[in-house]
Amino acid sequence: MSKKQKVLAIASPGGHWIQLNKICNPLEDRFDMVYVTPGSQYSSAKKGSRKIVNITDASATSKHKLIPLAFQLITLFIKERPSAIISTGAAPGAIAFLLAKVLPIKTIWVDSIANTAEISRSGRMVKKHADLVITQWEQLSNDEGIVYQGSIL
Repeated sequence: MSKKQKVLAIASPGGHWIQLNKICNPLEDRFDMVYVTPGSQYSSAKKGSRKIVNITDASATSKHKLIPLAFQLITLFIKERPSAIISTGAAPGAIAFLLAKVLPIKTIWVDSIANTAEISRSGRMVKKHADLVITQWEQLSNDEGIVYQGSIL
């Protein structure tokens, strides 16, 4: 039996987390999923076959937490050795993508379905660093590598 590839699924709590789970639930049979979130309401212990890791919450308004977050993510990359990262946002996913750029880790950014008029700030920040950026709105796809592949949710 071959070993499943490991995927880190990273999102901020709330809507980003809900969307990430809807996207990743069907992938759990094919990949070894590790869920990563700053949401303290989520357990860091395994729940059934699900592994959830809690990380520092950082954002544009809490920039002093970005360095501790970066160190946590690097440690997580070393421990888990993922072959891919998928994120629906926001800051934790963006920081993970920027760090993964120098590593052999594939990255997939799925911009939040709530962003109907423009790509999110985090999405704009990672679009040049991600291997794939997906929008859930056709009008937001463009020649800069933002792809619409139909409705995901």
